[in-house]
Amino acid sequence: MIRRQGRYTHIGLDIGATGMRMLQLADRDGEPAVQAAAHLEFPSAVESWEERWPLILRGIRDALSSQPFFGRDVVIALGTGEFQLKNIRLPKMPPDEMEAAVQFEAQDRFELGDCAAQLRYLPAGEVRHGNEVKEEVIVFAARDELVAQRLGQVVELGLRPVAIDLTPCAVARSFIRYLRRSEDASAVNVFMEIGRRGSCVVITRGTEIVFIKLIDIGGDEMNAAVARAMKLSATEAAELRVRIMRDSAGRKGDPGHTASSEIQARVQDALRPLAERISRDVQLCLRYFAVTFRGQRPDSLTLIGGEAHEPVLMNVLTREVDIPCTIGNPLRGVGRAELTATREQKTLQPAWSVAMGLALRGSPWIRSSRPAGAASQNRLAAVVG
Repeated sequence: MIRRQGRYTHIGLDIGATGMRMLQLADRDGEPAVQAAAHLEFPSAVESWEERWPLILRGIRDALSSQPFFGRDVVIALGTGEFQLKNIRLPKMPPDEMEAAVQFEAQDRFELGDCAAQLRYLPAGEVRHGNEVKEEVIVFAARDELVAQRLGQVVELGLRPVAIDLTPCAVARSFIRYLRRSEDASAVNVFMEIGRRGSCVVITRGTEIVFIKLIDIGGDEMNAAVARAMKLSATEAAELRVRIMRDSAGRKGDPGHTASSEIQARVQDALRPLAERISRDVQLCLRYFAVTFRGQRPDSLTLIGGEAHEPVLMNVLTREVDIPCTIGNPLRGVGRAELTATREQKTLQPAWSVAMGLALRGSPWIRSSRPAGAASQNRLAAVVG
């Protein structure tokens, strides 16, 4: 079981490729409010984990000493490239038999070599397979070595690891807290997290995840495309894209630093092929969901993550994907949300989705409609303590 701390959640710690975010929530009259938050952006020249680690150590120690975080229990996440996932179909069976069946079926499905690994799963729902009704299951695998390394790093930071989660699960959790009405039980929503190293599509039905797809296009590839087209360094291309994203989000900075219409057009031309590839992948995901689960039409496509405000991607998705597209704010309706960013930093809000989802894990604001045995299967690493 996950230990709860009364009126405070665990600390959600999201360490990504571009920065680090820490978030803890408190119960204020039954509703979530930010208890403490900290955010550190890595310098653009810092690329390797060895270079980031001293910054992470210092940043977390500063945050713990200067912000009112309660306790030291923390939930972290594995991100793109740190886990694998597969979809498998199994005959209908009781939950207590499912784990052994998943372990057996998954043995030869993952590219793990001789490495020992953690396997966990999420039941996605019933599907028709020929004349049979089967259970579609999303199976995750992460190498034991990586899991142990992440747990050791958390301990070195002076924190107590409670669980290791997965980025897609945290992303979904940061938004399903809104689903409280009876009619929300069957609502279908699509979330797309666009990060530095890659992207993921998550489809939920009610409060449950039914589909996850990893896409190998993220900010790094977008920056590289702009760098090639504009003959810039990767750092210069990234800075140019950040200026354009902030302008498109309504944050107007120094007019002298605003990209001209000609430069914006060249950036759009460089990014359009990647945006169209992402759009095709999203359409394939929606088609798979419609055919596999014969479910209702999704209500929305919500973009989140550090690259969510990319205007080229939003324009292509709005044109090509036949459902409403929006940019998500995982802190909407949360008290004291201004502690995470100033009004001028609204482009940062979608990037809080993972930290928010991690902080919500095990909280009273997340309810599951799955049986207790099934709902607990989204743990990737053993709970510590």
